[in-house]
Amino acid sequence: MSYMMLYSRLLNSLIQNNKNGYWLLKSGILIGKNYVKYFPDKRLPRSFQYLHEVVFDWTYKGIASKSSVWVNLFAPSEILLAFGFNPIFVEAISAFLSGLDVEDELILRVESQGISESFCTFHKAFLGAAISNLLKKPKFLVATSSICDANLNTFRFLSETLKLPFFFLDVPSEDSKEARQYLKAQLSSMIKSIEKLTGRKLNLDYLAKIIKKENVTKKLIKESLKLRATKNIKTTLTFEMFMLYPSHVFCGTDQALRFYQMFVDDLKNSEERDGKSIFFIHTLPIFEENFKEYFNFSNKINVLGMDLNFDFLEEINEQDPIEAICEKLLKNPYNGDFKRRFEHIKTLIEVLKPDGVLQICQMGCKQSIGCSMLLKSNIETLGIPFTSIDVDCVNKKNNSKGQIRTRLEAFLERVK
Repeated sequence: MSYMMLYSRLLNSLIQNNKNGYWLLKSGILIGKNYVKYFPDKRLPRSFQYLHEVVFDWTYKGIASKSSVWVNLFAPSEILLAFGFNPIFVEAISAFLSGLDVEDELILRVESQGISESFCTFHKAFLGAAISNLLKKPKFLVATSSICDANLNTFRFLSETLKLPFFFLDVPSEDSKEARQYLKAQLSSMIKSIEKLTGRKLNLDYLAKIIKKENVTKKLIKESLKLRATKNIKTTLTFEMFMLYPSHVFCGTDQALRFYQMFVDDLKNSEERDGKSIFFIHTLPIFEENFKEYFNFSNKINVLGMDLNFDFLEEINEQDPIEAICEKLLKNPYNGDFKRRFEHIKTLIEVLKPDGVLQICQMGCKQSIGCSMLLKSNIETLGIPFTSIDVDCVNKKNNSKGQIRTRLEAFLERVK
């Protein structure tokens, strides 16, 4: 039995017996953090080796720090970073827990509390961990209404069950003067409440510096986008998923900026693109065996990334940081109707020039399932093969390996 299997078995045993597994989870992530730092995977380019290290560091601080805050992917984490908090997002923790093979036990635990079987498993695994003594309580919770309709239910459940302060930002679907005033009032109220709750004072000058670094980082993301149209970099689906950390919750940090500087350099020094190139929409099935076989470190198929890592790349005004954050939230192409989202995806396709587009419909995700036929009809007008495949990216037992393989191979045969 491997060390990982033994660790997973012990963690599952603690969950099943209602024992406190927090210390074991924290210790495991700390060991992983040091392992990837001192024993990096030599198959990876330098940028991904560095990303591996900082992702473990961010995750460890997110669960171990006394200044931890639980957020959704589109929360205005710049404000939290300026306060000196350590944000961590739902999908990050759930992915780690699935990698440790404890997701099934956690999902069963939260379903026994009345959470629907059809609810997104990213959220269910996180909820299960929160009520199973696997995670330490954060200072508070922050979520937005952007994209995912599970956010409000998840964070409200956490707030009520764990007695935690919860700040929910209702982001209007259209950008207007009135919408900005409405959102700015919510942000100002949240900041005042956090100051009162924690005794910390928001440093607007520091927030402006974070946004300035975020603007520089976004320029590098745009440069990497253009480079991926002609260059092929050795990657795995896991590292494309890891990029959600520096492209979202930690964008504006020194580490995120350094990663994208390294990533652009690695792309410039990479081989010219050759073979089939696939662009992913929505999420990535990092634990599904067929996808791992076909895409990880592949010499035949180039992974061009995932749309969510390129969602909002415009420069925002660092001189007025609260207004800038309002603009970022309101102008995000995934906030609003499908037409806005598709126009953005179309632009990404025009830049990247993929040979095929693959949408992963996460089990329980209404927005990905609901727009799959619209994406199919619109993307195929561009003359590019498209398909959507239903995969549970968290709870591995819900996947049929044979069915997924049939769908995936049929799609790849259409890609020239």
